[in-house]
Amino acid sequence: MFGFEDCSFAVQKNKETTARVVMWREFQLVNSYTLEVSFLGANRGENAGLHFNPNHLQIIGRVFCKTLADYANDSERVSQALLELRNRFPQGGVSVRRNN
Repeated sequence: MFGFEDCSFAVQKNKETTARVVMWREFQLVNSYTLEVSFLGANRGENAGLHFNPNHLQIIGRVFCKTLADYANDSERVSQALLELRNRFPQGGVSVRRNN
């Protein structure tokens, strides 16, 4: 359901005052997550055409939270993710600075 190729890391003019952009610019916050889910469901993959119900949304939220916990508790994984972003966006299209 998730597709990295569908992500956009450009800051659009109408998004400049959103919390994620302000925190990134003012405090160099590297990681900020938004989980967006449609009740209409997925448009590709094994769940294409399936309408999500509250149970699906709870499962998605649970898996998302577990993933965040795994990510935050594994500094090697964090470093690997930052390296991947640097490789994908060598011109700095995404801020990949890390505050220590």
